[in-house]
Amino acid sequence: MDIGIIRPYEVEYNPEDVVDLEDAIRSLGHRIKRIYIDMIGVKFGRGNINYYQLIGRSNYEELSVSGAVLRHIGVIRDFEQFVHRLWIVRAFELNGIYVMNPVMNWLLASDKFISLMLLAKHGLPVPDTVVSENMFVAYNTVKEFGKSVIKQIRGAMGFGVFQVDDADVAMHIFSYLTNLNKPMYVQRFLDKVGNGDYRVVVVGNEVIGAEFRRGVSWKSNVAQGAKPEPAKVTGELSELALRAIEVLGLDYGGVDIAETRDGYFILEVNPTMSWQGFKKATGVNPAGYIINRLINRIRT
Repeated sequence: MDIGIIRPYEVEYNPEDVVDLEDAIRSLGHRIKRIYIDMIGVKFGRGNINYYQLIGRSNYEELSVSGAVLRHIGVIRDFEQFVHRLWIVRAFELNGIYVMNPVMNWLLASDKFISLMLLAKHGLPVPDTVVSENMFVAYNTVKEFGKSVIKQIRGAMGFGVFQVDDADVAMHIFSYLTNLNKPMYVQRFLDKVGNGDYRVVVVGNEVIGAEFRRGVSWKSNVAQGAKPEPAKVTGELSELALRAIEVLGLDYGGVDIAETRDGYFILEVNPTMSWQGFKKATGVNPAGYIINRLINRIRT
């Protein structure tokens, strides 16, 4: 069968992960279809939806796949562009093509506000968090929390994340975000055991392994210099990770969990995780598990 990998043509995100997925598709005897989300046209009329991609002026290709892995929707510069790309993926799903992770679940998980709020509502431990467009709400939150972390709702890899302990210093950040019409996302700072956190990787109903990302600063993202180490998956870590994936309706994901003296806290769930650090630390390549999961979903 033809298995698609959905990603932007404009820039390649984590190319090693895509290579791993393509190798896994080939090794299982299937064909790779590279689907570039920014090159697709969707045509629909009464009772039918079709799609094709055009690269350059003449490389026209009708798209037909049995299933697809959603890796990334690209750099987003405008709200209409964002929803357009979401609905392109949804167009595949409306034709009965299984996309992994499903686009609406991917949307929930990739947004820190709604994903952590859902986890909290289901009784899972998350850091104390306040989200608002009102800079004075954010200012008072830092005064209440003391040491705090300010994040982007849709940020990644630890870029643009601030640590503050002075509300007046934080106010400069909030003023900047207000001028950009951005909401403010403030969390109570967690004093993490070992100056790092766990990434627990789940595919389907199985924890396939975990890494501990030991930070060289207060940030524990590999992109910020943290060192990935193999980690033992305890019963509590496994339970938290599996439950988080279940709540968000994902087929796979990386669940970031911090250990503190007050117990474990789920920091976020990544539905399009990069796994090169995890693979190096554990010797486990998630790509084969992901493609096997996709094929099973296609066949059921």
